[in-house]
Amino acid sequence: MSTDELRGLLAEWAREAKVPGVSAGIFHEGTETLLTAGVSSVDTGAPVDDGTLFMIGSTSKTFAAAAVLVLVEDGVLELDRPVVEYLPELRLADPLATKTVTLRHLLTHSSGFLGDIEVDTGWGDDALARAVEQFAELPQVFPVGEVFSYCNAGFLLAGRVAEAVSGGTYEDLVRTRLLEPLGMTDSYFQPWEVLTRRHAVGHALREDGPAVAHTVGISRAEAAAGGLWSTARDQLKWARFQLTGADVLSDETRRLMHAAQRTGALPFEEVGLSWLRLSHGDAQVVRHGGNISNLQLSEFVMVPSENLAVTVLTNSAGGGTLGPRIVDWCLENVADLPKPGGRPTRAVDPGDCPGRYRTGSLIFEITERDGSLWAQMILDTEDPDILSAPPFEVVFVDDDVLARASDTSRPSARFRRDGHGRVDAVEFGGRTALKLPGSNIG
Repeated sequence: MSTDELRGLLAEWAREAKVPGVSAGIFHEGTETLLTAGVSSVDTGAPVDDGTLFMIGSTSKTFAAAAVLVLVEDGVLELDRPVVEYLPELRLADPLATKTVTLRHLLTHSSGFLGDIEVDTGWGDDALARAVEQFAELPQVFPVGEVFSYCNAGFLLAGRVAEAVSGGTYEDLVRTRLLEPLGMTDSYFQPWEVLTRRHAVGHALREDGPAVAHTVGISRAEAAAGGLWSTARDQLKWARFQLTGADVLSDETRRLMHAAQRTGALPFEEVGLSWLRLSHGDAQVVRHGGNISNLQLSEFVMVPSENLAVTVLTNSAGGGTLGPRIVDWCLENVADLPKPGGRPTRAVDPGDCPGRYRTGSLIFEITERDGSLWAQMILDTEDPDILSAPPFEVVFVDDDVLARASDTSRPSARFRRDGHGRVDAVEFGGRTALKLPGSNIG
């Protein structure tokens, strides 16, 4: 089906989702399509075009992994050597973790130390090094390698290892070894590079509509985890490389990035080296995406068997609805993949499932209201411009497995039980979050 239909729907869908501006790109069998709608800022009314910079958030992790693998191919890094051999000054809270954590652990979210952290060490070239100096304060929540739990901090450490071995800044490594060779000339890390170019600003969703948030929402030290600004046009260059290859990495290493390394945590089935994997019917989806403080949200989805990639960049929390809607349309109408059917709901006594589950500054809350279950991700922050996402209704689709009531085709949370059968953690948003004591909520 022609993407002209999607072009006509884009502005309407963006309004429904309360997204001021959106830029989307589709790569399919060598053909690229770019679509835009709306404005980069509700204050200025400047229209979004395919050269407008957005924050891609955690899709930046795939660049960090590629940078590490460039150095692996150079022969100066090994995925399974303890990182302390490259950073002798490294100190983690758990001495055993300090001795054993590897780059493979970091790139597969299985280092075990606290992942959702807020770190601001300024905007100097030493920002990342100073941030890693604080890692001795991060609790070791799980033993190294035991579970997948989405870990931003792990990518800071991976970025620091790459930076130290390369001898320059992390940003320069990515620019010279990835962005420039791939012709991604409209992708930047530093705000001062972005401010002189067309760029979208983040918006908070308030009762009277989207409002410009006067914050970037991320620090320089977090560049490897989520700091890249890019355009849909440049993201399609990243997609072309990921699907068809380029000289920056061998095809063998590029495919290794996508290949399953271990099981994931819902909603992800498996994880590669940074890339997240899940099924869409019989097709294998390799994806990432990003969320900068609920201000700028993105999607990046590939179906290698169909030579398809879709990227969606948005500037409000409504992107959490709009992005998947655009991706689903492309999977169904561009790649002709059947839409997965909804899973039947089950009448399950929630028991001790309701409660609060925490990982760093993120709290996952499951509550009962009038016989229904509701879930919410709460950002524990004092910044008034950063708002938590709204709650949504969930239903059981299996024992201990929840899905959104509005879409039961995608399980979104799974409760973990201890040796006594009590719920002690939940997989949600790719995190494994521990239940807070005394937090049963009826």
